[in-house]
Amino acid sequence: MQSSEQANIVWNEGVDPQSLAENLAGELVVQISNAIDVKGRAVIALSGGSTPKPLFKALSEHDIEWDKVIITLVDERWVPESHELSNAAFMKKHLLDSLPTQTRFVPLYQEAQSVEASFDLVLADYQAATGATEAEPVTSFDIVILGMGGDGHTASFFPDADNIDELVAIDAKAPLLTCSSPSTQVERITWSLPTLLNTTFLALHFTGSGKLDVFDAAVSGGALEELPIRSAIFQTRTPLNVYYAD
Repeated sequence: MQSSEQANIVWNEGVDPQSLAENLAGELVVQISNAIDVKGRAVIALSGGSTPKPLFKALSEHDIEWDKVIITLVDERWVPESHELSNAAFMKKHLLDSLPTQTRFVPLYQEAQSVEASFDLVLADYQAATGATEAEPVTSFDIVILGMGGDGHTASFFPDADNIDELVAIDAKAPLLTCSSPSTQVERITWSLPTLLNTTFLALHFTGSGKLDVFDAAVSGGALEELPIRSAIFQTRTPLNVYYAD
């Protein structure tokens, strides 16, 4: 599958990672407040990895009605929270533990016989938190913050995944998908591409000249499966707000 010709991006460059994180946090406060004003709650999906640490700290220092915010992950390694690779554990350490206890967190790991067998459990938890229904199992997100790996992956859309065609498909039917590949260490669970794009505010947050080279290569066009971040760059459903600093 080839990317289309036009990148649907809005570029934001910071002077350093800290100021970039503070600027992005300020924008997220506006988006969260707007969602609460309109709908009475805000639903946000955040990514793990080392890059978001200053963003999480900056966000936690803002005065937000956290009791009206529901947080989930963009994707997760399919391991319990006690595992060193758990994104949920990372999220709790660097963000949730700094927030009021009323903040609702919807994890993507639920104990089951397989990743696929856990999907219904995850969706039931999400529906209970957000008021979604079985007819519409995932309401639109208000904020989705993506990251990007040095291999061009985003969410759990890894270029060496067996099901990469499904992972980058704009018309994927299931809200949740699994990913298994040589580079992922463990199986993963991820919101599908169309689910993540069903958001008011979509952002990509990354730092460092090495990843900028990857992003520039992605923007130049080519197969989505080769650099899966292209699936967010070359879609027409919502602008991708890119936040970068060296």
